[in-house]
Amino acid sequence: MSLEINLTGKTAIVTGASQGIGKGCADCLAEAGAHVILNGRREAEGRKAVDSILAAGGSAEFLPGDMSRLEDIRRVFDRIGETHGQLDILVNNAGFNLFKGVLDTTPDEFEAIINLDLRGLFFCTQAAVPLMKKAGGGSVVHIASVHAVSTIGNIAAYAAAKGGVVALTRSMCQELGPLGIRVNTISPGFVDTPLMDRWLASEPDPAATLARVNALHPAGRIGTPREIGAFVVFLASEFGGFFAGAHLIQDGGLTARLMH
Repeated sequence: MSLEINLTGKTAIVTGASQGIGKGCADCLAEAGAHVILNGRREAEGRKAVDSILAAGGSAEFLPGDMSRLEDIRRVFDRIGETHGQLDILVNNAGFNLFKGVLDTTPDEFEAIINLDLRGLFFCTQAAVPLMKKAGGGSVVHIASVHAVSTIGNIAAYAAAKGGVVALTRSMCQELGPLGIRVNTISPGFVDTPLMDRWLASEPDPAATLARVNALHPAGRIGTPREIGAFVVFLASEFGGFFAGAHLIQDGGLTARLMH
């Protein structure tokens, strides 16, 4: 058996794929041979990401949609069914965070986090199941966060949503496993994304802040979107076939360290 991963003939969708981790996942899936559907709310960025995949010889398309809205979820997955007939890989990456404490978070802000980071993920998976059954099975990869297991103050709504993702994974894998659908979660730590860049830019000394964050990692650095994407490709392939219901922390050792 060859150890080369080949996803040729597979159809994948990555939500929140216009930039950052989502784009890294889309790029890697396309390089492995899959036809990748990039979803996002920023159409100009999404089509630019598709163009870069096509220029590299990959196969991709863009389907705009807000995965916090049920009508958008239904429209996107109905379109996949009409165009492709089935689906092999779902990467639930769409999400955002909120740096606000318990006393400062409004009901609307809490609802917005839950709607995209948890509720949207649930209903995207629900919509994907009939298409994966037609494919004879599939792989669902949720992108959560280290905040699901080890967090800080002033980010409670986001931590709650990501913790819910991990719990959903454990339940979904039991229900969907007999259908040939594997469900797993990757929880990244710090990753070099536009969101990270914006946070660094808000700091008084961005270089010093990045050096401090790098030093928190036994690996000596933060991660890259392509490293998350490569792990997604592995989980989506036959080599990840015995992973089901797993919560896989990919953080350069960040949460392995006891701070004192």
